[in-house]
Amino acid sequence: MVLHEPDLGPADQVIIAVDANSRDTTEAEHLLHELLGPEAADVVACTHVVTGERPHIAVSVVSTTDAVGELADRTRAWSAEGSIGSAITWPGASGPELSGPSALVRGAYLAAIESALGSTGRLVRFPGSEQARGVMTALELRERCGIDQVEALGGQAVEDNSLVDTRDFIRPVRRDGKVVLLVQPAAGGVLIPFEVEHQQKCCADH
Repeated sequence: MVLHEPDLGPADQVIIAVDANSRDTTEAEHLLHELLGPEAADVVACTHVVTGERPHIAVSVVSTTDAVGELADRTRAWSAEGSIGSAITWPGASGPELSGPSALVRGAYLAAIESALGSTGRLVRFPGSEQARGVMTALELRERCGIDQVEALGGQAVEDNSLVDTRDFIRPVRRDGKVVLLVQPAAGGVLIPFEVEHQQKCCADH
């Protein structure tokens, strides 16, 4: 596979992508918690499906150059141990910084590209995500929580005043550069996120 370097975003943007061969989104989110820690702010963190003979999940983190040094060092240390593949893109660099086993580097690099393009991916942390608490209208989700579009499965119309019980857990997806929250009908005439919270106490406590 030839890795072609796309336009990887704004001049101060750093993308760190990691493939640890996570089996599912629960493992991938645990990886993100270990990578970022509870203090991380002003980041966009996503999970990405890596297709192929053994489909699995990679992750990506986008931040600015002045906030990413420790994160990059931690990623390099993990890569040196051979436990992950990583791809780090720096502003002005001629190419990505790649490290780790080749099969996992491929997944990390693909995750970095998807993150840069905003073409796909499942958002775990992003500006506004911390505001998604309790029952909110679709308009409030768009205005306060970084959501571009609230979309109901089955083609049901979602109005500005449609009520969404966030259950304090939203995992929107990226689609063509937009952040889309998928929802479904629930009891009581409200909508709930299509993806409900996993039973992952270890991550919830981080």
